[in-house]
Amino acid sequence: MDKKIFIFASVAAIMLVSCKDTPKNPEENAAKADFAAEKNLVDTITLRKTGFYKEIISNGNLKGVRKAELRFLTQGEIKKVYVKNGSRVVRGDSIAMLDTRTLRMNLERAARTLDKAKLEFYDALIGFGYTSDTTDVPKDKMDVAKVRSGYSSALHDYTNAKMEMENASIIAPFAGVVANLTAKPYEKSAETVCVVIDDSSFDVEFNLLESELSYIKESQPIRVAPFIDLTKSYSGYIKEINPFVDEKGRIKVVAGITNKGKRLIEGMNVKVFIESSRENLLTVPKSAVVIRDGYDVLFTFDPETNKAGWVYVDVLQSNSTHHVVRGNEKKNAILNEGQIIITGGNLNLADGSKVEVKKSR
Repeated sequence: MDKKIFIFASVAAIMLVSCKDTPKNPEENAAKADFAAEKNLVDTITLRKTGFYKEIISNGNLKGVRKAELRFLTQGEIKKVYVKNGSRVVRGDSIAMLDTRTLRMNLERAARTLDKAKLEFYDALIGFGYTSDTTDVPKDKMDVAKVRSGYSSALHDYTNAKMEMENASIIAPFAGVVANLTAKPYEKSAETVCVVIDDSSFDVEFNLLESELSYIKESQPIRVAPFIDLTKSYSGYIKEINPFVDEKGRIKVVAGITNKGKRLIEGMNVKVFIESSRENLLTVPKSAVVIRDGYDVLFTFDPETNKAGWVYVDVLQSNSTHHVVRGNEKKNAILNEGQIIITGGNLNLADGSKVEVKKSR
């Protein structure tokens, strides 16, 4: 019996030593590593009162500052159209012309009739005892001579025929681009021929809310970008503010912009950006504000304890990058200059979380 006990004890000792010397499983080591405490690395800033740019965004529509709708003042058949939609013209360029054969004959006939009437007019003056020098002829005698000779009527007909001849051609009143061309050769001149738009500059009309009125003023700079390419922007300034609030609480504003590169066109839809500066406001990057318990909060950093604590805040204003904030009034929260605010790594933080500052500025 003693011999059996001795053998069992020896085997047990050998197994114990074997288990102790066996290397640990690598998978076991990895699993234990997963339980190691993770560091909460955060970015911070020191809260300061700074300037804040209120960004107002609206949608607008471009209107030509100078735009002329051209039509023939004389009726007739269109002989020639010199332009097409998109053609660029300068002042005095020919746009279109009527067939002038009949008009020219009317003008020549009116000129001959006027010459004949002049002779009869002078004959009438001679009959009154005057010469062809009309300097000393009394007005009443002059009027009678003109009526008897038919001079007044002939002069009217000649002037009218000359005007119709001049109006047989349409010329550009200013430099610009041709649009809405409808006229074609051999058609009657009853409709509008085209529109010439001075596209060197445009007015942009847009609406703002009544609450945004305090942020704008005349001559204030603006920026517009066409919806077809928001990466392209054009500078301008506010020209007029209509002092009237419509039924939807909107105010009409007109701004002027320069069409550099001639890429903007009449009627184009654009996005309007207006920046208005305000000083001495507590501002934080948008990334600093997170939601907790249905409220906006900021996480502050305590360098003595290396812990984060949240503060309920009210967001007063916003632009594309920053918020203007204050302590939440309903929660009686206090926010002061000089506090260290966590701006990054705050999405998964809780009140009292241990943190480590990654970058501070």
